[in-house]
Order: sequence, then C-alpha cells, then structure tokens
Amino acid sequence: MQLVDEERDELRASARKMLDSQCGSDHVRAILEDQRGSDAKLWSSFADLGWLAIHVPEEFGGMGASYTDLAVIIHELGRHVAPTPFLASAVVGTEALLAGESDDLRADWLPSMTGGERLLTVANAGPHGSYAQAGLGVRWGTNGGISLTGVARFVPDAHIADGIVVVATDGNGQLVAALVETSSEGLRIEHEFTVDQTRRLCKVTLDNVKVSDSNLLCAPGTAAALHARITNIGAIAVSIDSVGAAERILEVTSQYARERIQFDRPIGSFQAVKHHCANMLIAVEGSRAACTFATEALDDEGDIDVAASVAKSYSGPSCAESCALAVQVHGGIGFTWEHDAHIYLKRTKLNESLFGTSSWHRRRVGASLVEV
Repeated sequence: MQLVDEERDELRASARKMLDSQCGSDHVRAILEDQRGSDAKLWSSFADLGWLAIHVPEEFGGMGASYTDLAVIIHELGRHVAPTPFLASAVVGTEALLAGESDDLRADWLPSMTGGERLLTVANAGPHGSYAQAGLGVRWGTNGGISLTGVARFVPDAHIADGIVVVATDGNGQLVAALVETSSEGLRIEHEFTVDQTRRLCKVTLDNVKVSDSNLLCAPGTAAALHARITNIGAIAVSIDSVGAAERILEVTSQYARERIQFDRPIGSFQAVKHHCANMLIAVEGSRAACTFATEALDDEGDIDVAASVAKSYSGPSCAESCALAVQVHGGIGFTWEHDAHIYLKRTKLNESLFGTSSWHRRRVGASLVEV
C-alpha cells in the first residue's frame, strides 16, 4: 500500500501539528540535559499514531506503506530536531529485520517494535567511523558456534536499546549480521559525546559474545548485501532529516531577515543577506530533489547504492552549510546558546558524517561510473 498525494499531505500536516505541540524548542532543550536523550511518552505517542509501523508489512503489524511515506515522518522529525530513537529503531533497526532472511526474528521483534515496547539499533560502523566492509571493527568466528569480538562505534541509541544488530567480518570479506540482546554477557555499551546531543551515539564493545543460530539475520558469510542496504537506508534517512532541519531554519532565518531592522532598513534588503538566504534556498531545494530521487529508488527498487550516495554526498554538506549561514544571518544572537540556530547546525553536522562521509559517498558514485 502506498499513500496517495492527498493522504501524504494529511500525514505531513498531522505530524507537524503533533510535533509543534509536543516537541517544541523547550522540550528539545530539556531532553538535551536528560541522560537517556529521549522521551518515553513521546515515543509511545509515535507508536499510537502508527509512525513506527509505516513501512512494516501488514503481517507484522505494520501499515505496509512506502519509503516515500516513511520519508514524510523523517522530514518532520528533522524540522523539529526531535531527540528520539526513530532513526535507530524505526528506520535502520526495522530495515535490518526486513532485509534479513529470518522470519522468526521478524515475527518476534517487529510487532513489539512497532508497538513501542522494544528498541532495536544497528552497529555497522567500525572503530574509526568507517562504514566500508574493510573498516569494520567486529570480528566473528565459529569456535563452538558464532562469537563476536571487537568494537563498533557511533551506534545510535544503543544505551536504551533492547537489541543491537551487529555486522561483523572474518577479515576475508565474509560478513555476518547477528541480533545481540543488550543484556548479553561480554557486551559493553558506552555513551560517546558528540557535537549533537539530539542524537545519542554509543561505543559498543563485544568480548567473545556468543550468538545462537536463531539470532542470525542471514547465513554466516552472506551479510554483505544486508550491510550495504542498512548503510544506504541510514544515509538516505539522515539526508531527509537534514533537509527537514535546513528547511525549518531557512523559514526562521528569512522571517528574521524581514523583521530585523538595521540602519532603518530590514537586513533582508542588504545584498549580502539576500545572497545568504538565496544560497540556503538553493541548498534546501537541491537536497530535497536528491532525497526524492533516493526514496523513489527505494520504492522502485532502482540503483540504491548510487541514489543513496548522491543524496548523502550533496545534502550532507549543503544542509550543514545552510544552517551555518543561518547563524551568520542572525548575527550576534545566532551564536548564543539561547537561540536555536546552533541546535540545527549541530544536527546537520552530525548527519553529514553518519552512515558515510560525503567524500566516501562520492567515491562510491565515482566507482560506479568507472564500472559503467
């Protein structure tokens, strides 16, 4: 099932209204000081509204809608820089189960995830933040069954998750993807401080963690495609999130430029400020087009590698630069803690690095062109 345009507009309007009332600036700032970094009551509201089940098949309690429909919610969460585990659980965690081969894991986890009772995240970045297969820091072996040892970093919301899908390599390019419960012996989770506190990232250390065959998402050594898909989905999701953030700060900034008076004139009448606002608009619209291309590729089963890398390599730096320009247009007040501009800038700067840097994604696009 895919929503028609009118239904999608209604979803967007209702999501914006809900987040305006329950996830405004004061709420976001309060969560910044919270150790968990999220609001359980707000998450429960997401579940009640069906947001956690949008692209989950109906047999697992979902709506069975499209990625384009899911993008509506991700975009609105970006507009509000909402501090929630939506990216971790409702996007990449859910996608890992859907793209895997285990019907039992899907039947066990997806209903409780869409209901808001359990959270699942994904550890698919290496100790230096690389999402390339060669950069993975967790190794797997088969001594007495599958075991995992190593370090994965920048894992979203692992500190509040019930399970983590860990992608590991044997050093020869053979990957395994295993669902590890956070209560497992030998698993340690540490919060990592980053520039953006609206997203909580963690370092996950595994010391000979045993994994049963029933917790494997696919056959050992065959998880390369799953790893690539999770990375692509994550890259597209943070790109859409950045577009939402940049779009909102553009609205705030252009309104400020019309209202702020200097030398008896609105500052928006000055050419330098006009240029800043125009460049922000170009960044937002260009990024929106790239993300639309990527979500359509997901729905139409097109070349997802290229689509994800195009969206990420363009929207990452463009949206972050747009938010940086917003700080400049606001002048002195834009550099203060009291103004929200820095929250949007930090969100987009972190998005720029998550699920692959812009330069890494450009190399992927270049490699695809060479192959052609």
